[in-house]
Amino acid sequence: MKLENSIFEESYLTGFSQTGIHNVLTNKSFLSLMETIAGTHSGYCHYSFNELSKENKAWVLLNWKLQVFKRPSADEKIILKTWGRTRTSKIYVLRDFQMFNEAGELFAIASSKWCIIDISTSRITKIPDNLDEIYYGFRDESVFNIDDLPKLVVPEQEPINCDSYKIRRFDLDINKHVHNLNYLNYAYELLPEDVFDGPELNNVEIVFKKELKYGDTIKSYLYKENDTYTIVIKNEDESVIHSIIKLY
Repeated sequence: MKLENSIFEESYLTGFSQTGIHNVLTNKSFLSLMETIAGTHSGYCHYSFNELSKENKAWVLLNWKLQVFKRPSADEKIILKTWGRTRTSKIYVLRDFQMFNEAGELFAIASSKWCIIDISTSRITKIPDNLDEIYYGFRDESVFNIDDLPKLVVPEQEPINCDSYKIRRFDLDINKHVHNLNYLNYAYELLPEDVFDGPELNNVEIVFKKELKYGDTIKSYLYKENDTYTIVIKNEDESVIHSIIKLY
């Protein structure tokens, strides 16, 4: 690992558990690797989940945006780079990613939005004013050339599929909330079989609106517009939207 010009870099070897039915890295695995390097970077800077937990705080993910250009198979060495973006908000921070192969070919880019919550109240708390110093500097560079991640809305047309699901223990993360990457599982469960069996959709956008906990029952709805699939995850009585996911 190395940190240079505020960019943190680490290499990984892909495994078969990260590949799907086509023997290449799945979207969930791309995001999982990026989440891993984000945690490693925070640990390097002594501001990880472990350090924050001592203050009864935790990092929480608000958004993902991923674009894949090429997918590695198992047993390939990949290089991940990540950096914090220059802050425009007092309550969240953006983090961007790039994935390369050993030859320097760009495989994927991603951007994410994070906040810090008070664990005892589950409320968002102010990010430290010196966060850029803690991370040895932030950068203005955006992989998507955007100032913020796009907002997602519920489509106006009727859904083409729906499903219900009761949250299990294995869905949960360290905060006892549904782990952010498991929302992709719920989304993929709704896709038409020919889409699921076909090549992975190379663009993913996710917004997380309200946490899900053990025992909650969700209702998921699938919408299609051209080649874009939008999945909306609501609570049992459909009064609360927990997440919106776009795949295209």
